[in-house]
Amino acid sequence: MSTKEDREHLISGEERNRPRRSGIQEGEKKKKSVGRWIRNGFLGVFGLVLLAVLGLYGAGVVYFDEHFFLHTRINGFDASRMDVEAVERIIADKIGSYRLEIEKRGGTNETISADQIDYRYVSRGEAQTFLNSQNAFLWPLCFWNEYSYTFDSDVRYDDALLTQAIGSLECLDEERATPPADAYIDYLDGSYHVIAEVEGNLLNREKTEKLIRDAVAQADARVSLEEANCYQIPERRKNDTGLIQTCGELNTMVSANIVYLFGDNREVLDGKTIHDWIIYEDGQEIELNADRAYEFVFQLAEKYNTADRPREFTTHDGRTVSVSGGYYGWVIDQEAEVAELLQCIRTGFQGERYAVFAQTAVSWENSDLGDSYVEVDLSNQHVWMYLNGEEIVSTACVSGDMMKSDQSTPAGTYTLYYKESPAVLEDEKKTYRTKVTYWMPFNGGIGLHDATWRGDFGGSINQSNGSHGCINLPLDAARTIYENIYEGMPIICYY
Repeated sequence: MSTKEDREHLISGEERNRPRRSGIQEGEKKKKSVGRWIRNGFLGVFGLVLLAVLGLYGAGVVYFDEHFFLHTRINGFDASRMDVEAVERIIADKIGSYRLEIEKRGGTNETISADQIDYRYVSRGEAQTFLNSQNAFLWPLCFWNEYSYTFDSDVRYDDALLTQAIGSLECLDEERATPPADAYIDYLDGSYHVIAEVEGNLLNREKTEKLIRDAVAQADARVSLEEANCYQIPERRKNDTGLIQTCGELNTMVSANIVYLFGDNREVLDGKTIHDWIIYEDGQEIELNADRAYEFVFQLAEKYNTADRPREFTTHDGRTVSVSGGYYGWVIDQEAEVAELLQCIRTGFQGERYAVFAQTAVSWENSDLGDSYVEVDLSNQHVWMYLNGEEIVSTACVSGDMMKSDQSTPAGTYTLYYKESPAVLEDEKKTYRTKVTYWMPFNGGIGLHDATWRGDFGGSINQSNGSHGCINLPLDAARTIYENIYEGMPIICYY
């Protein structure tokens, strides 16, 4: 093919292929146009969003510059989105509704309210300080974080009104209050008991007033007078060891039941009487009234002492005579008995006992003579001896000379001092000296003895030819009496 032809061919070929290239370019143009549209749209949207976010953020910065963040609590309440004024208003309202609850003994309460004492909030700018410490540019973090602020509210109240409110409290009215009372010991139904203390509800005024004033100053909502130990308390309670011990000692005393034996007679001293003898005051030692004890023992002595008192005696023939004189009989040792009695009471003695005697007789029977004694009938000049209730001697005698006052035999009840065989009798002036076989003295220098120089006994011999005061006996009778008599055996002489 020629060059011209080739050129034509090439030219004709380009013409044929030109429409195809144009189609490719158009497609590429369309793709680029869509991409630009999407990109421009995205950038537009992003820009709008960014502007919105920035606007919202800026608005938040502005808003939270004067408001508290979300999740903010001030003194316990939710202050989210509040401004300072709202916060202070809430605080003022809370303080304005302040009430101090005063819990009393027994479950009752009294109150002091804010309006009684002009109790009010005074701002020191605490809420503003908290807001100023808040970084408004970081406000988005409040969606996740929590913020808490506390402060002691500055309050004011009228002290005079508080004094008046305290003074009007019923719990401080002493006329209505029951003062505390100590546990004590009392005698009830025959025994002593510890009576429980009374707690009462009388307050320590100074301590109570201080408690209330401190509570108001600290804005406390509650005080308990019981927990703060404001009540006056008893000094001694029922479980006091000293009180329990003393009560035990007192009961030991009144538990005593002392039965005195006087022959067939009984004298009883029990707790009812002893109670009246006890002297006890709280905190002091227990004492027994010794005067009462002496009086009691004295009465026993008056009733049962028989020495140196007329004695009603039934003679051998059944007559009743009154015999005075002599020293024989019962005599209570009152001093010693009081000491023993008080000791018995202190130890709570229960049972029978004999009194302490300074002198005793052989029996409480038969005018204290029992059933072994010597009976001397001076009027009838006769002597009997009884041993264990049996008569073993009955004999005439000669007693003291009735014509000589210093030689007459005195009546009375005596006991044998001793016996002696043989013996020599003489007076103090030694005006006579007489030998006897059996000598049995019972009243000074007077005694029973044989008188072998006499031929007769009995009758009226003693009226003019009596003895020097002794009881003269026939030898056989004197021997029998001597063989059976013993030291301390009663000898009763009567006219």
